[in-house]
Amino acid sequence: MWKAQVHGTRMNSAADIDTQAPSIPAAASRELLRVLLRPHRNWLYLAWLAGVGAGVATIVLAAAVAWSIHLAVIGEDSALPWHWLAVAAFAVLLRYGLQGLRDWSGQQLAFLVRGDLRRKLIANAAELGPVHLAQRGHSGAWASRYQEQVDALGGYYARYLPALGLTLAVPLVLLAAAFSQDWVAGLLLLLSAPLIPVFMALIGMGSEQIHEAQQERQNRLAGHFLDRIRGLDLLRRSLALEAARQDVSAAANDYRRLSMRVLRVAFLSSAVMEFFSAVAIGLVAIYVGFALLGFLEFGPAAQITLFSGLFVLLLAPEYFQPLRQFAQSYHDRAGAVAAASALAPLLTTGAPHPAPHGANPPPTPEEEDRSGGRGQALRHHPVEYERSPGTPPKRPGPPALQLRAVEVRYEAHAPPALVIPELSVAHGERIAVVGPSGSGKSTLLALCAGFVRAGSGSVAIAASARPFAWIGQRSHLFHGSLRENLLLGSPKRVTDADLADAMAAAGLRLDDPTLPQGLDTTIGEENRGLSGGQVQRVALARALLSGSRLWLLDEPTSALDPETESDLLTRLLEHSHARGITVLLATHQQAVYQRLERVVRLAAGRLQEQGRV
Repeated sequence: MWKAQVHGTRMNSAADIDTQAPSIPAAASRELLRVLLRPHRNWLYLAWLAGVGAGVATIVLAAAVAWSIHLAVIGEDSALPWHWLAVAAFAVLLRYGLQGLRDWSGQQLAFLVRGDLRRKLIANAAELGPVHLAQRGHSGAWASRYQEQVDALGGYYARYLPALGLTLAVPLVLLAAAFSQDWVAGLLLLLSAPLIPVFMALIGMGSEQIHEAQQERQNRLAGHFLDRIRGLDLLRRSLALEAARQDVSAAANDYRRLSMRVLRVAFLSSAVMEFFSAVAIGLVAIYVGFALLGFLEFGPAAQITLFSGLFVLLLAPEYFQPLRQFAQSYHDRAGAVAAASALAPLLTTGAPHPAPHGANPPPTPEEEDRSGGRGQALRHHPVEYERSPGTPPKRPGPPALQLRAVEVRYEAHAPPALVIPELSVAHGERIAVVGPSGSGKSTLLALCAGFVRAGSGSVAIAASARPFAWIGQRSHLFHGSLRENLLLGSPKRVTDADLADAMAAAGLRLDDPTLPQGLDTTIGEENRGLSGGQVQRVALARALLSGSRLWLLDEPTSALDPETESDLLTRLLEHSHARGITVLLATHQQAVYQRLERVVRLAAGRLQEQGRV
C-alpha cells in the first residue's frame, strides 16, 4: 500500500506540472518561426539562389550529355565530342558546388536561429527570475525545451524552407527547358506535379497533430525521469524502486511508440512522392520511346530527335528532385510548428499563468520545504525596539537600497503579494525582516535580489552594493570539490591560503576530520558529505570571498541547532560590522532578530512597522 502511494501520488505530481502549460494556436507558432527567421533571412536567399543556379547547371549538364550522345551515335564524325564532354564535366562540378553552397547556407541559417533562440530563452529566464520561472513548469521540461525542442527547429530552417522555395522555382526552370524541346513531354510533367502537393497536404494534416503529441510526451518524460532521480532516496527507503523502474520503462515505451508513428508519417510522405514521380517519369519515358520508334505521330512526336528525347528524359528525374526533397523535409515543418508552440510561452515575460481566483500565490522560497511546523507563526515574545510608523532616521549619505511604492503580484489578477510604500536601507545597516509565513519576507528579499520583478514602483540598489551575496535556509553546493564551490562568485584570483582563511573565519577549519582531503574534499549531489551547519559555513565563506557589500539572508540559521546557530550568527554579524556590509535577514526567531540593529515587520504582504531594536 505504501509503495502504491509513493508511486501514484508523490512521484507523479512534479512530472505533470508541464501539462498545465498553455498551448498556442498554430498560426501563432508559424508567426514565431517567421520572427526568428527575419534577422537571418539573407542566408535563406543565398540558399535559394544557389539552388536555382544548381538547376540551371543541371540543364546545361543534360544538354551537354544528350548532345554528346547524339553526335556520337548519329553524327557525321565518329570522334568523341570532347569539348561537349568538358562542358558536361564543368556543369557537374558547378552543380554539386552550388548544391553544397545551398546546404551550407541552410545549415548556417539553422545554426544562427537556434543560437538566437537559446540566447532569448536564457535572457527571458533571467528577466523572469527563478520564482516566476519555476511557476511555468518543471525544470526538466524547461531543459528539454531548451535542448531538444530548439534543435527540432533545425530541420525547418536547414531543409524545409530552402526546399519550399526551390520546389516552386527549380521545376519551373526545368519545365521551361522541357517545353522548349517537346510540349507534350512538358505537359506530362506539368500535369503530374499538382497531385503531389495535394496528397502531401492530406498527410500533413495528421502529421502536425502527431508531432504536437510527441513534443508534449517528450516534455513530460523529461520531468518524469528527473522527478524519479530527485526522489531516489525516498523510493529506496519505501521499497518502491521496482515500481518506479517499471513506471519509467512504461513511459519510455509510450514515447518510443509515438516516435515510431512520427517516422511512419515521414516514410509515408516520401513514399507518396516517389510513387507519383515514378509514374510521371514512366509516362515521359514511354512517350519518348514510342516517338523515337515512330509509333506516335501526335503533335511534335514525329519531329522528336535523339537529342531532344534524351534531354527530356534526363530532365524528368531532376524535375521531381526538388519535390522529393520537399517531401523528405515536410515532417520537419510539422515538428517545428509543434516545437514553436511549446517554446512560445517561454519567450513571454508577462505574469505567470493565472491561478483560480482567490487562490494563494505559489510558494516562495520562504514557504518551501518547511518541516515540523517550523516558521508557521512568529513567536510573539516581548521584544524591545523603538516602533515608528514612518521611516527611521537615515544614516548620512545615499542609501544602499531604496524601495518606493513597490507592488509585487505573482498572478495578474491576484491580490498583491508585497506592498512597500517606502523602505530605505543605509550602507552597513543590519536589518531583520520579520513576520509570519506568507507575510512576504522571502518575496522582499527575492525582489531585492532581482529574482522577482515589481509590477510598479522602483527598486534602486547603489552601485557599491552590487553584486550581492545570497544565503538561504538550505544553501546549495554543487557537485565537485570544496575549492570549486568556494571559488564560485569570487571576482578575483585567490590562493588556497585565502580560501583557508575564509573557511576559518566562517568557523570551519580545513584540518577538520570530516574534510579528509581539505580543499579537495568532494561534495556530492544534494550537499552530500557535509552536515547542515558545515554547508551554511561554506556558504558564509563563499560570501566573504565574493567581496559583496550587500548580503541577503533568508533564514540562514533556521535548520541549525541553537549552538551552531549562535556561533554562525555571531561570525556573520562580526564580519558584516568589520567590513561595513549591508545585511537584510529574514527570520522568525526572536533570538536572531533581537541581535540586529533594526526590525522591519511585514504582515499579509504589507509593511506594518519598522524601528530600531
